[in-house]
Amino acid sequence: MFHGSKERYHWQAQNVKVSGVDDMVLLSKINEDAITDNLKKRYMDDYIFTYIGAVLISVNPFKQLPYFTDREVELYQGAAQYENPPHIYALADNMYRNMMIDSENQCVIIR
Repeated sequence: MFHGSKERYHWQAQNVKVSGVDDMVLLSKINEDAITDNLKKRYMDDYIFTYIGAVLISVNPFKQLPYFTDREVELYQGAAQYENPPHIYALADNMYRNMMIDSENQCVIIR
């Protein structure tokens, strides 16, 4: 697993177990079963965001999670994608920076 940050999420205990991988390009085998298993492991431990390269996958947790606080906004603002755990704020910040640097429209597909 890629460790880009000293902490996971501020609301989790420091000795929390690692569930799956943050970026599925790091899986030893990339097939449907491996991807499904990784997403399931992460979902069961409330990790709803997972990368597969530059793509962010988000699984609806069907419950409130403390992922959207001012602390997360500060943590992801201006940070590189792999400096912190996967999050929609990382995607949004990256797209905003690309839009400003390249002066090009950006697109997000939500399905």
